[in-house]
Amino acid sequence: PIPGAQLSGRGVILTTEVDDNYVFVGNPTSFTGGGTEISIPLGLITKEIAQHAFERMFSDGVVQARNLDSISSYEVVITPRVANFSYAYNQLKNAGFLVTPQVDISLSVDIFDSKKNKIRSNLFTSGIKDGDSYAFSGKPAERINQLAHEVVTELLNQAASDVYYLLVNQRN
Repeated sequence: PIPGAQLSGRGVILTTEVDDNYVFVGNPTSFTGGGTEISIPLGLITKEIAQHAFERMFSDGVVQARNLDSISSYEVVITPRVANFSYAYNQLKNAGFLVTPQVDISLSVDIFDSKKNKIRSNLFTSGIKDGDSYAFSGKPAERINQLAHEVVTELLNQAASDVYYLLVNQRN
């Protein structure tokens, strides 16, 4: 979590059209649910969650942009991008009676200063994260979608914390 102190200025969440339109479509890595396919708009999820994760860090919030041409006066540019996503329905964990949704997500986050110099490049990786186990339902994709939101939030909060301390240290 980010301390209560805010940094002056504002940030920019910079994404490309390709990033924004990225939709993961695919099968689980597990045998359970192997015949199913889900579709998750990870690009938009990442962009929206990045907005929330970073906006409270700056006194003037953050703006979303596809390019920097029309934007002046910002402290940093943050480019969050899904680097990897996989999911599974783990039935073995609970002796086959319950299913545990699992996701494994990696986000790359590049940070540029106000002169467009890259000052940090990080890969935030969740490892396999378990959601709440449930008796097999007709809507397993919703469980994966919910878990994906939670894990992307966790990763972007880590990224925000990282950026916060990077900037504080630069200013001191």
